[in-house]
Amino acid sequence: MALLVTGGTGFVGRRFIENSNENYIGAVSRNPIKARQRLGDAVTEVVGWDPTASQFQGPAGVHFDKVVNLMGESIAEGRWTAAKKKLIRDSRVLGTRNLIDGLLASGKPPSVFVSASAIGIYGDPGEAIVDETHALDENFAASVCQEWEEEANRLTDHGTRVVCLRIGIVLGDGGGAIEKMLPVFKLGLGGKLGSGKQWMSWAHVDDISGMITWALGNPDVSGPINATAPNPVRNAEFTRTLARAVNRPAFLPAPKFALRMVFGEFANSLFFSQRIVPKVALDQGYEFKYPNLAEAIADVV
Repeated sequence: MALLVTGGTGFVGRRFIENSNENYIGAVSRNPIKARQRLGDAVTEVVGWDPTASQFQGPAGVHFDKVVNLMGESIAEGRWTAAKKKLIRDSRVLGTRNLIDGLLASGKPPSVFVSASAIGIYGDPGEAIVDETHALDENFAASVCQEWEEEANRLTDHGTRVVCLRIGIVLGDGGGAIEKMLPVFKLGLGGKLGSGKQWMSWAHVDDISGMITWALGNPDVSGPINATAPNPVRNAEFTRTLARAVNRPAFLPAPKFALRMVFGEFANSLFFSQRIVPKVALDQGYEFKYPNLAEAIADVV
């Protein structure tokens, strides 16, 4: 059986591929030469494909029984102009549509399809404890996530088990949120966002990778899964923990208006309070490698 991974050159994708023990792993990329250089021998084959331009067509004679869909334009790079928003949506919604259309056209849909989503689907629930049954929001990011999941769920009509991982803030060495935060905190310039009272839901990249593997291999797992650690923290606690890990002070709060000047509309989401819990994963027996923030940050720094 073969495994297909989209978004394999991204932070989560690379870690998952490195940790995977599948015999055949196919990756897709607009630039297959560059992707092969980044992924090396960890993948069996790299397929050239532009997800927003055409329907997916896999290599001849290969049936992908398992698919991990991690494609998506970065939401944190650049201001959310109309063009940027279109890239964010199309890379997820149109890309997943073209992927699934291609898988169905092959006549052999996969047995399992694990697709990325994000906790942005819940918007800003404030102090509420949010599991997978919580109401969904209607802002831009939330609507993109809902359309993204709807495309993935089309496969359920064809007998495929679909899992949508609603991923939180990803922590890990070599990428994710920490990569941008560490240089600032090491200079002693880090600080809480606004009041610091808002909840942050995070997960170590090894747990995101582990949840993908767990979801692929567990036939009882389907539907939306909150891919976050079981212990969310307030922003002020996150700030103190990271500052302590690098032995630096963190006393310069970042005001919302200043971040809006830099990031535009995206800055609003940095102040969302999201107290997300992975109820389904815990109920179904997933064991977190890094359930607590201090352990996760210690591993990173």
